[in-house]
Amino acid sequence: MRVRRIARELFRAFKPQRPHPAILMYHRVSALPKDPWDLAVDPALFEAQMAFLRSQRTPMAMDELVERLQSKTLPADAVAVTFDDGYLDNLVNAKPVLEKFAVPATVFVSTGFTDSSTPFWWDELAGMILESSGPAELQVTVPETALTLAWGQPERADCDASWKGWDIPRTARQRCHVAIWRALQSATEAQRADTFRVLRGAFKAPADPLGLPMTAAQLQELVAGSLVSIGGHTVSHRALTELDRSTSRLEIKAGGAQCRALTGLPVNGFAYPYGNFDSEVSRDVAQSDFSWACTTEAQFLDDGHPRLFELPRIAVTNSPMRVFIRSIFD
Repeated sequence: MRVRRIARELFRAFKPQRPHPAILMYHRVSALPKDPWDLAVDPALFEAQMAFLRSQRTPMAMDELVERLQSKTLPADAVAVTFDDGYLDNLVNAKPVLEKFAVPATVFVSTGFTDSSTPFWWDELAGMILESSGPAELQVTVPETALTLAWGQPERADCDASWKGWDIPRTARQRCHVAIWRALQSATEAQRADTFRVLRGAFKAPADPLGLPMTAAQLQELVAGSLVSIGGHTVSHRALTELDRSTSRLEIKAGGAQCRALTGLPVNGFAYPYGNFDSEVSRDVAQSDFSWACTTEAQFLDDGHPRLFELPRIAVTNSPMRVFIRSIFD
């Protein structure tokens, strides 16, 4: 098989050092013109990555990885694949490749977006602001803050697809995007809806059908065959440490219950939205019918001192294969 042969050749070419158990974090498998949060991996690259994992590592489901982590029988080359949020491209582009190479995966689903006809809010926001072609001047209210959006024609830096949301903003358009994104992280669904009513009156996001959240029927198709499982990711993808304790607990528990209702299957794992958690949040997850939880801390697994509700994950970006290979070896 050509892809698998290329994976073996890359492995030999870059001669990585010893492996460590790792959990990989993806969001999307799609080709995007702009990707300010580094969420998407090109489908061809994803196929090469899965071929590499099958030929050079020991892929396993998250539940098995956690069980073997606890029993201290986890092989050094163990790897688990996870996705956050519940994008349709996980079903259309990722699942066939996972099946081709028999690589299990877990998709952490934010259930409040299920069956939505609009994109995830952070993608729609990025499309509206960063890909708009003209000047703008309007005021929009986000929780407890009135923001003025004002910029002229796109600047050279606005057209630079390499700019990321965590970089220092270089233009008025980028500054506005980051300010609204930060404010909406902890907003309620009603507050987000109010904000987007104003934004949609002024801007239109580019169409991206595979960027929509999966429907209930699509989630059931995703888990059919048992190679892919789902996990909790709250209801509305809010930053949990920014919420009061009772609201945070409700987001955690209701999201898990809805995942189980959507698929009729056990849901043992959880992922913190934005990687945002503290000791109280992780304790609430442990008391909400979950057995383990994933963070966004970019580390290998420590099988000597497993922290089951603080499992680190290595984020996979749309970088060359040599970067991917080096990221999962010491």
